[in-house]
Amino acid sequence: MTTTSKTTDPRQLHDSPKPLNLSNPIRLAFLGGARAGKSAMISKLLLGNFRETYYPTTHLNPNLFNYEPSSEKARDILQGKVLTSNPHLHLPASIKDNSTLVTNNKSIFKKNQYYTSSSLGTSPILVELIDTPSYNPDKIVPYLEASLYTNLDKDVLHNLANEPRRPVSTSPLLVASGASELNGDINGYFLVYSAIPSFAPPGYDENDAGGLPKKHTFNLLPSIKAALDDAWEEYVTFKENWKRGQEEDVFSFKNALKNFWKANDSSIQETASAQVKPKSKSPPIWIVCTQVNSDLASSQLISKGKQLSIEWNCGFIAIDCLNDIDEVLSLMIRDIVLGKKS
Repeated sequence: MTTTSKTTDPRQLHDSPKPLNLSNPIRLAFLGGARAGKSAMISKLLLGNFRETYYPTTHLNPNLFNYEPSSEKARDILQGKVLTSNPHLHLPASIKDNSTLVTNNKSIFKKNQYYTSSSLGTSPILVELIDTPSYNPDKIVPYLEASLYTNLDKDVLHNLANEPRRPVSTSPLLVASGASELNGDINGYFLVYSAIPSFAPPGYDENDAGGLPKKHTFNLLPSIKAALDDAWEEYVTFKENWKRGQEEDVFSFKNALKNFWKANDSSIQETASAQVKPKSKSPPIWIVCTQVNSDLASSQLISKGKQLSIEWNCGFIAIDCLNDIDEVLSLMIRDIVLGKKS
């Protein structure tokens, strides 16, 4: 099979404009089971090609690059144009196209915190794509308050610091503090599964009622989604409690000086009553079905993914890395930009 790769003249790297979000990259995590196509997607987006031989990803692998949409469809997406019909695309409510939405948000596509766009195209966007090992429900911890992979103080680790470090066999989806690529700065998640029902003949008692292996990449999607929901609920609660503690410290300090600040007593009470903040929503999720052009691909499996995205009110797209797939990034970025606006 022949694949085309993107070629870049090194001399052009110094002449190209700097990304608007140079200090604030869009960070996207790819989650899914074995052979889902996560690494192939990232390689295709970064290099324009991918390896056909399967090599399991064994550790988190961040990839930082300047994203410049190469296809007209991807440029149209970032410029806020109405999207053409695509049977393998389901848009979430946040970016569903209609005349009112596009009109009201027209200016945000011309300039936002991540890029600028005009009739000439869009500015480069700094994006970090985070490849992850195959998702294993038995070895996933949805949320950790502090990473175990870095040297943290005892006041953070508490009882965890009372004994020597041991090898960690579990992986967190979200870490509040400490060294971890999967922290609270993630802007979006791709949940990836394959349209191929099986790469090998099934054995006895290995299939579910739908005929798929129990650990098929599609069957893992609900577990990943549930773990992400739990993780972000814990994370937002942690951040709220942390902020509330800071507010209480400030309130106590002001209360100690009440003889000097009597005039501001009403504002102090307002501060105390405003400690409970509404929870923020988790980053957008897109379900991506890969290998749709394979002779082994199942149209029913593709439809199931689309139906799942309707139930979850998230985005869905079916792709094949044999084709140009940069619209996947543009759709996610558009979702993120509109989410920031709302």
